[in-house]
Amino acid sequence: MTGELKVGGSRIELLVAEMERARAEIARILDRLKAELDRLSGEWSGDAHQAYKIAQERWIASMAQLHDELERVRRRTEESNEVFSDAQRATQRLWSQ
Repeated sequence: MTGELKVGGSRIELLVAEMERARAEIARILDRLKAELDRLSGEWSGDAHQAYKIAQERWIASMAQLHDELERVRRRTEESNEVFSDAQRATQRLWSQ
């Protein structure tokens, strides 16, 4: 076989932790940006303000969707690690009988 796929509990746990860190960082950035943008947008008026508000809402919605998707992937990865670990333990018990 030319390539190998190695799966290990500790590697997956590190991946899950990194995904959680990234998700939390995205949430912090979104909160900071929203607060700053709310402050700045109060200084605008007319068409520029309206166009900016629409673009901002779209961008925030996209980032929130990314945030939610990352959380979903993190949960699924964590669940797959649990299933893999359970299967590994069952196999070890089978061979130790």
